[in-house]
Amino acid sequence: MLNVVSGRRRDHVFFGAMALAVAAAVYIGFENSYFRAGLIFAHLPSVMVHIHGALFVGWVLLLAVQITLVASGHTRWHRQLGVLGAVMAPLMVIAGFVTLVLALRRNAVPRIQPSVFFAGDLLQLIAFAILVTWALRKRKEPAAHKRLMLFATIAILAPAVDRWPFAFMNSILMTTAVLTAFPLALAAYDLATTRRVHWATRWGLALYVLMIVGIFVLPALPPWQALTSWVVGA
Repeated sequence: MLNVVSGRRRDHVFFGAMALAVAAAVYIGFENSYFRAGLIFAHLPSVMVHIHGALFVGWVLLLAVQITLVASGHTRWHRQLGVLGAVMAPLMVIAGFVTLVLALRRNAVPRIQPSVFFAGDLLQLIAFAILVTWALRKRKEPAAHKRLMLFATIAILAPAVDRWPFAFMNSILMTTAVLTAFPLALAAYDLATTRRVHWATRWGLALYVLMIVGIFVLPALPPWQALTSWVVGA
């Protein structure tokens, strides 16, 4: 019994720390352009970008609140608030895709090739959708549910990490390295606490690796380049 209670406390501390790390990553990336600029009062390119920003920041806050509710024993509130997450997720995918297309058409990130930008953001949205759907289906399995939800959030962190204002963050490789630290931390936690990697962590890692490989491979393919040009309207 003591081992079970101790394990739950470790989980609460670890997943709480991961939620804080995710929130910190988002804040650092968008500190000047969004948070310190006044959130809804920030000078952003369009209303859609505002909607996109509000949804994604809201998701990160919801993750932290949900983890806190479970840690404090308010599982009923956690389940009720989970309905909001189930509604937000598809809206995030739609808003994310529309914002991505608009960003491509106005060349919002000139230092990144359009085909790379398109592949990266689109694959992240697809991974997010898959992982959230899976997490909702596994909501009666707490260990799997929280890992899949965490992986879903990690999948959409790249735009924030890519904007970190640090000198060493000067390439897609550095962004990938920083992002990879999150799933590896979860795998390390599993090994340290149970001596095995939870199946949800294994599948989350597999999907993460596929996403990264796709980001590096797709932009070099002529059909993808043609699709990107069509989306951009070139």
